Formats: sequence, structure tokens, C-alpha cells
Amino acid sequence: MTFTGDERAQSVQVGAVLLFGVLIIAFSSYQAFAVPEQNREVEFNHNQQVQTQMQDLRNAIVSVPGQPSRQAVSIQLGTQYPSRLVATNPGPPSGLLYTDGTDNESQNLTVRNAEALEPETVDYWNGTPRHYNTGAIAYKPEYNVYGAAPETVYEHSVVYNQFREGNLTLSDQAMVDGRKISLVALNGSMSRSTSGSVAVDVEPKSQSSRTIRITNATETSNVSISFLSRLPNSTWNETLSDEIDPNPGNKSNERYIANVTHTEGPGSLYNVTIIFERGSTYHLQMAKAGVGTGATDESEAYLTTVGDDDISVQQGDSEEIVLEVRDAYNNPVSNDVSVNGSVEGSNAGSLTTGTESSDSDGRVRFVYKTSESTATGTATVQFSLDEINDSFEGKSPEDVSVPVTVTEVNQGSGGGSGNSGLIYNEDAFALDSDGRIDGGVQFSVTNELGETITITTVAVDAVDEYIDYLSDSYRNDRDPAPQENELYIEADTDGYTDFGGGTDIPRVIDVDNPDRPISGPNPVMSDGSIATFHLFEFERFGGQTDMNGESVTITVTYELSSGGTDSKMFTVTPGGANTNEQPDADFTITSNGPESNGKWDFDASPSSDPQEDIATYEWDFDGDGIFDDATGQTVQNRKVDSGTTVSLRVVDSEGNADTVRKEVP
Repeated sequence: MTFTGDERAQSVQVGAVLLFGVLIIAFSSYQAFAVPEQNREVEFNHNQQVQTQMQDLRNAIVSVPGQPSRQAVSIQLGTQYPSRLVATNPGPPSGLLYTDGTDNESQNLTVRNAEALEPETVDYWNGTPRHYNTGAIAYKPEYNVYGAAPETVYEHSVVYNQFREGNLTLSDQAMVDGRKISLVALNGSMSRSTSGSVAVDVEPKSQSSRTIRITNATETSNVSISFLSRLPNSTWNETLSDEIDPNPGNKSNERYIANVTHTEGPGSLYNVTIIFERGSTYHLQMAKAGVGTGATDESEAYLTTVGDDDISVQQGDSEEIVLEVRDAYNNPVSNDVSVNGSVEGSNAGSLTTGTESSDSDGRVRFVYKTSESTATGTATVQFSLDEINDSFEGKSPEDVSVPVTVTEVNQGSGGGSGNSGLIYNEDAFALDSDGRIDGGVQFSVTNELGETITITTVAVDAVDEYIDYLSDSYRNDRDPAPQENELYIEADTDGYTDFGGGTDIPRVIDVDNPDRPISGPNPVMSDGSIATFHLFEFERFGGQTDMNGESVTITVTYELSSGGTDSKMFTVTPGGANTNEQPDADFTITSNGPESNGKWDFDASPSSDPQEDIATYEWDFDGDGIFDDATGQTVQNRKVDSGTTVSLRVVDSEGNADTVRKEVP
């Protein structure tokens, strides 16, 4: 056998070489094109995930007001490619999470031309510009393939993607909502780069649910907010479009931003200014959130009173005066800040201690006492964060002057309307529970009675007579919860009442009435505890009504653990009462002696109003907290038993109200 001229082996070898070449080309194409495209998809999907996580971080930051605890948000800075048997992957992509400007004192948010409407708060918020360091937190991806990935930034309540060719917002703004202004400053320093995840702890450095009422400091100025931003005013105009008034000055459209402007700032930043309309009252809420390292605590900025402004004490009695130490964000400072106190003049009473320290709620408590020989009239009690000397100035932020009325014995002290006992915390605000309007009211009280109490009834009487119904927006097949029943009280032991289809008001609500579709136990408050009341939702003319600026008189009746029953009456105004324009209720009780046969004359002419326009005088003679027993400045020959607590409510033409209670001798 001969193989001369046989070429079959050569053919097999050539085929094998060609097949191997095809495989090499196919593998190279897969490595060069398919693998990068698959990795690009992995990186893109990861970028979408990070954008969602940055929005979670934003939600944690903007919720700091009213959120006392630290929140942790996980951000996945990098990702992993899928394992491959033959092809190779580049190193895992990473990302950089960093803060920008949050530890730079020159990068500020500034509030200008804002003047508070509360007497003591105006000492600090007096139109002077207030500066707050804040900045941004951003995620910068370091992908291998997805080169067009944006940088995702949070600043001033907004999350957005920053592309080379422009910006795309991912969230709504939370700074302005009608007349409510919410500002959360971001503080601290962070710079983390990894292919794994990092936990960002959002720590409240200054927070509370409190708002203060502000307006423009002069007739020719506008409240404004300025801040540095990577976004130009055109983007802010779009983001704030629902709040910008197309016809500035038209207050009927619930839009209060007059203009948004910007100037060139340092580097690539813009100095953006939001200008608000004049002549409106705004509700300012502020907080400070810390991230990373180096976040600073806030120190005391001013001192203010808490509770009722009218403090009255009989000769020989004493009365507690409660103050609050606040920081520049209007939130309580609870780190044992010392406050000094003294009584001005001689024979004007005294304080049991000259110095007290703030507690965990920023509250400072002094006891003013009198003797039977203390002079009647108005005594001035001085308090200061500094030493009290000749430089004391009651209108400075650090100083507070509290007038106390000293009355003769048996004149009647107001039946629990003083600044002790069950203290209303002056923190009422309106909110909605169903996405419509702010028809609900929330407020809190503090038990300073020195013992445990059990709340039994709550009387609700709106100043506006046309606000005549209370009805929550939820079905009764749900578990009781705040904002989901007509009345819900969060205390050591919660209490609640639901009327099924709502209830007429004014009304005395028996909290644990077993005849209601849903009723819980009577709320219990230990000494020093705080109870939060939820009333949902108020209606006028058959529909929900906005309760911002509306006044409601509340009377809380409670049983003392030591025995006996007492009550506290106060008027809540969501956003705060305008005490510069609020009337002052007062009345006298007289009789013709034994021949009067238990009939008394009640005269409200001592009541006053800064504008001298008291419109109504309303009386409660049966002690139920409902002002439906009589009207008019005087009520004569009224049969009232000795020891009965009589209440008067005066209302001016603007709806501002004040109440006072006195016991019939």
C-alpha cells in the first residue's frame, strides 16, 4: 500500500486549525462585546438601586423633625459581576459617597427678614438674618463600562441626578408646603469609597415637632430663604411650581412664594433665594441632621416661657413657672443648661431657688412663692441664661421677664388656668390623615401635678361656631390608631373614642364610653409624662376645614391618684396663637350679700384686647367646658352654687381667643 499523493491528513489538520480559529474569534467577540454589554446592564441596574437608596436617605433626613431617634440607611456603593467559566471580568465597580459643604461654615442656609409673633420668641427672631451651615451628600459611581452614569445628589430636601448635559429630579421638595416652611440642615463629614455597602446613620442633632409663627419684619421686606445649590433657579422654579404664586399677593390660591432667584455662587454653585409674599403668617419648622463624623450638637440660643402667659397667684400661695431653653433651630436644649432667676423689687414675692437646670425636655422649672403680706398687683420675675445684673434686658434672647399677678386671698385664681398642673405645651399643629386638607389637630400636655392622673373626659369647643362636626376618615374595621379615630390620646396607657359616623361639637367626650362603636380605657399619665391628643377631623358646612389658625378650647378632666377630680382648660391654635393680638379674658364675681339668695353678678368688663375689638363674651356656668350657657359682657342675678368653677371666653373680630376660670366664693 502506498500513500503517495494522499492528502486526507492535511485536510483534517487544516479543518482543525480553521475550527480553532473560529472559536478564538467567537470567544474574542464575546469577551470584547457581549461581556461589556452584560456588565453595563449590571452597572445600570445597580445605579437604579442606588438612586432608590438615596431617596431612602433623603426621607430619613427630611423626617428628622419630630424623629428623636437615629435612623440607619444602607447604600450599596458598588456591585458584583456574574461569575464566568471562560470569559473574564474587570475588577468589581465601586462608588464614592461623600458630603459637600456640610462642614464648611461659609456654606450656609440663611433665613432673612423673619420676625416671630410669639412675645419671647421675637427676642431671637427679630428680623436679624439667621445662618445655618448645611450642604449636600452625593453618590459618585466609578463604573467600568457605564460611563454615562449620573452623580446622584441630595440637597435641601431634593434628590436629583446630575448628568453632564443636565439634571433630573427624582423627588419632590419638602421645604415649602403652603405657609409651612420646613428646613433641615445637614451637618458632618463623610467620604466612603468601596464596592460593598455602607450604613449612613442619620442622627438628629436638633429636632422637635415644634413650629414657630413668623412674618415679614417690616412692611417693605419679605421673608426669604437663601442657600447654595448645584441646581439653578430654573430647576428650583420647576420643583417649587406648585407653591409659586402666579399673581403675588393673591392669598386665595394657597400659594405664597413670590419669586425664586439666583446669583453666581462659589465654584459651580448657585446662590438660590426663595422670596415669600408679604403680610402672611408662616409656620417655620427647623431641624439639624448629622451624618458621618464631626456632626456638632447645638448649644442654647434663647430662653422662652412655656404654657399660659397669664400667671396669677393668691397671697400666701405659690406657682410654678416653666421656661424652655432653645437652640438656634427653636428646639429644646436638654444638656443641663443653667438658668438664673430673681424677683424684681421688694415685697414682691420670691423664688425658692435662684438657679435651675434644664431637664431632658429642655424645660426649666422655678417656683414663685408669696406670703400673706406680699404686695398685690403685678410682680416681675426675671430669668436669664447669664447672670442677672444691671445689664438685664427682657427683650434680649437670653433674658425673659415674666409678669405675675398677685391677688388677695379668696379672689379666685382661675380654676387651674395657671402655669402648673396639667400644662399645655403650646405645640398644636394641623395635619391631614387622608391626603385632603389639614382638618385634624394634634397637641400635647405635660403632667406636672406631682402624681399620676387618669383622663376621663375631653371637652371640645371650637371658637368658630360654624366648625361644628368632628369625623375621622377611616372605617371602624381597623384597629384604633392616632388620626384614625375622632379622639385618640397617646399616654402611658392610650385612650380613644370613635363615634362611627362622627359627632357634633361642641361636645364633652367620655373617653371610655362603652356605648361607642370603639372606645378604649381612660388614658393614664404618670407624673412628668407627656400625652399627645389627636382630634380628627374638623368640619365646617359639611366638609373638612383647614384648621391652621383656627382656635379650639379644650377642657381635660382627670382623676388624681391621691383622690379627687380636677380639670384644665386651654385654647389650642394650630401654628400658635398670635399673642401680640390676643385678648385678655378677665371677670369679677359680686353679689348683694346674704339677701342675694345665691345669685351672682358676673362682669367681663376687665377683659381687654390690644385692638379693642372684642366681639363675643361666652360663659360656661356648669363647668363642662362648653361655652353655651350665656353670652354678653355681663350676666346678672345668675343662680350659681358656691364652689362652682365659672369660665369666660372672649373672642376678638379676628378669631383670637382667651379663657379664664374662677371659682364662685
